[in-house]
Amino acid sequence: MSSQPPGPTMIDGLSKRECDVLSCLQKGLSNKEIGMVLGISPRTVQKHLQRVYRCLGVESRVEAVVMTQHVAVIAF
Repeated sequence: MSSQPPGPTMIDGLSKRECDVLSCLQKGLSNKEIGMVLGISPRTVQKHLQRVYRCLGVESRVEAVVMTQHVAVIAF
């Protein structure tokens, strides 16, 4: 058994890009800011978030962050 905390992880069912968006969301970035960081439009960010919400079984960005606060999501 390793005594080290778990490293970043992919969340089952999410693509790499969706994990990137979720990681930015965990940092408190707005859709516009996430888009600027990832080089995508805010509308594309919103579409990724909709899929993230479905996969996590949540309905809001706050719920998504709370549900994944113990997980270091692989990001850019």
